[in-house]
Amino acid sequence: MAADSPNPSVGPGDSTMSMDSCSITTSLQWSSFLSANFICVVEKCMSSMQTGTQMVKLRGGSKGLVRFFYLDEHKSCIRWRPSRKNEKAKISIDSIREVCEGKQSEIFQRYADGSFDPNCCFSIYYGEHMESLDLVSTNGEEARTWITGLKYLMAGISDEDSLAKRQRTRDQYP
Repeated sequence: MAADSPNPSVGPGDSTMSMDSCSITTSLQWSSFLSANFICVVEKCMSSMQTGTQMVKLRGGSKGLVRFFYLDEHKSCIRWRPSRKNEKAKISIDSIREVCEGKQSEIFQRYADGSFDPNCCFSIYYGEHMESLDLVSTNGEEARTWITGLKYLMAGISDEDSLAKRQRTRDQYP
């Protein structure tokens, strides 16, 4: 079939310089596009998290508590209010071990199927004893915003300046 092809470089096993350079260029352009979109998505997540979101905080045996959750100005802690704990109503980003989508935690398992939309549920495991903070957002998009933002904060990609610097470095050294 390759012999019948008007462009012999398209046959199986063939690779030419023009084909490879075109693929590399396209790949780099796509990678740059994805990186730029990625930065935009993460910046939006950070902004939304700092503005705050009302979510239901689930507890052991009782019904959930509606709380306002937000990322502090330094992007170092998740905080919520109201709380009897006042200043202690926070989880340090450094103490977060894992963020899980859906109804996977032990607390979620205590609630009947259909109690919550799994797309709106996520759990934050933190501390030495892997405590969980189990949250239900009003919609799936809010949950994804928090999950995405927390995962990148955990990875140390915490501010827009850092993200932009990384992008410029990637663009400079393809």
